[in-house]
Amino acid sequence: MHAIRVSTAPLLAALAIAGVVVAAAVTGSRPLADDLAIGVAVTTYAFVAVVIELARPGHPVGRLMLAGATAWGIGEALLALGLAGVAAAPDRAAYVVLGVVGSAARGCGWLLLILALPLVFPDGRAPGRAPVALVAGCVSAFTVATLLAPVPLESRLETVANPLGLPESWRPLADLLALGALAAAFVALLIAVVTLVRRWRTGGELVRQQILVFGVAFAVPLLLLPFVATPWAQPWMFALVTLPVPAAVAVAMFQRRLYDLQFAANRTLTYVALSVMLAVVYAFVVGGVGVVLHDSGAPWLPLAAAGVIAVVFAPLRDSLQRAANRLTHGRWSTPAEVLADTGRRLADAADGPALLASLTHELVHGLGVTAAEIRDTTGRQLAATGTVPDEVETLPLTAYGGQVGELRWASQPLRPGERALLADLAHQIGGVVHTTALLESLREAREELVVGREQERRRLRRDLHDGLGPQLAALGLQLDTVHNLLAAGRPVDDRIARLRAGLQDTVVEVRQIVEGLRPPAIDELGLFGAVAELGHQLIDGSGVVLALELPEERRALPAAVEVAAYRVAQEALTNVVRHAGATCCRVKGAVGDGHLVLEVVDDGVGGARPGRGVGLRSMRDRAREIGGRIEVDSTCGGTTVTISLPLAVETAS
Repeated sequence: MHAIRVSTAPLLAALAIAGVVVAAAVTGSRPLADDLAIGVAVTTYAFVAVVIELARPGHPVGRLMLAGATAWGIGEALLALGLAGVAAAPDRAAYVVLGVVGSAARGCGWLLLILALPLVFPDGRAPGRAPVALVAGCVSAFTVATLLAPVPLESRLETVANPLGLPESWRPLADLLALGALAAAFVALLIAVVTLVRRWRTGGELVRQQILVFGVAFAVPLLLLPFVATPWAQPWMFALVTLPVPAAVAVAMFQRRLYDLQFAANRTLTYVALSVMLAVVYAFVVGGVGVVLHDSGAPWLPLAAAGVIAVVFAPLRDSLQRAANRLTHGRWSTPAEVLADTGRRLADAADGPALLASLTHELVHGLGVTAAEIRDTTGRQLAATGTVPDEVETLPLTAYGGQVGELRWASQPLRPGERALLADLAHQIGGVVHTTALLESLREAREELVVGREQERRRLRRDLHDGLGPQLAALGLQLDTVHNLLAAGRPVDDRIARLRAGLQDTVVEVRQIVEGLRPPAIDELGLFGAVAELGHQLIDGSGVVLALELPEERRALPAAVEVAAYRVAQEALTNVVRHAGATCCRVKGAVGDGHLVLEVVDDGVGGARPGRGVGLRSMRDRAREIGGRIEVDSTCGGTTVTISLPLAVETAS
């Protein structure tokens, strides 16, 4: 088929419509219902085809519809003119030719709309060359059989001979061509149906919707197909049964929400029920009141019934609409109820991940989206129902003024009310995501605290078992040796000297173990004095200039805060000496507003990041154990480590 230029599409549509207008104006042998039905069908096909051609130039669906409508309309006009001419001058062969050509053109238009259109719907691609060749062969065979039949195939011309037809002796050939065209049409129609079913099974959600809409409309002319050759089939029947096809094509190709069975069922239930209820009310008022008053024929009864209907119409419609909403949409038809129920579930929830999973399940099975997923700000999946594709709609989840995650879902375009409800739910889901993250952080902190405590116990056990234990055992053996020597009257001076040295070593070992638990300098000098002494010990001899800005007064601080601050300062100063390459280091401390703040600043090479090294991770863990926080600002101009610890910390007894 030659390409149809967009500028010629309206012209061809006008020719098709003009054809049916001419046919209705000149024919007198056909009922008005036939002309009206055919005119509406051809006009609808032509209009939809022009819209498709203007919106999507060159799309095969639009071109086929335009070609079929044009051939149908022009064929109707030629056939009508031929019939009118034959009726006026039966001996004029030109009128017969005109009628035969019109009959062939009309039939070609039908075949294109019934056979070719389903093969290329909805994307314009045919399933293969063989089906296209079959349809082309069917159209060609039908055209040749119509033109060469000795007697015209149109029943209204069967009383005259066909000037274009073969001799009567060749009638079997023309009949064979007609039968071949009919057989090819049935095979092509079967292939078209199979193609639609296959595309529905293998296509995506959008294609499946398009095929379903088209298939429902296309099934109507298929049901009439067995009756085409019977006397009961009238032209207006064929025109009317094909009318849903162009409407379905328009809906499938242009409507954003291609079909909404829930919406259609909702409105159908509402207005069918409303019509029935109003009819019942009318019958009750007219019949019941008339029977009660023994005046069934009173002229005022219809007026009274109309007044009653006017009064009850709005509340009855609203009540039926709510019932239909509940039936078709479930509880999502009442957003306030959904939000209230979600709020109660959030208040009673003890398991955040399970609650998030139930919310995504509710979105899929309640709102009707195909898949839903909740992610945190790092992209980690927190909950999901269904398989979420790469291209989805997203909605940020916020809590306390910041984004805490993202809600992702896949579906057909949601209605404004559904989207607004989803946005309201997103605010509640954001709170759950934030709470879940806090609980996970708390659980991780507890796990790290337990691990750290067990590691400390393991270290103490190792130190006591491997260090202090053997030393005490050795001292006991030496005491036994001294006792035996004294009993034998032998000298024990050297043994006692060894025993004294061993005891001194044991004391040193105990002191080291105790210092590992809590630096003694803190008890002797206070936290800031201990930090100052520590700074001098680590910095002296390294070439780094140390500046101290620490309070001089000694304040009583919680033991856990003192140890944590001392260890963080120790680690930070060690990093300055070992890794910073600094020339100057400043240590600043302050106590106020219920917090202890300690800051270590150097002018080194920078590059430190929290959590990347063992030392930095250790500092972070010590601060988190007692509810504090640590900040590391490390650039090419140096590093600043700031630790803030709350003073409201109770030491374990």
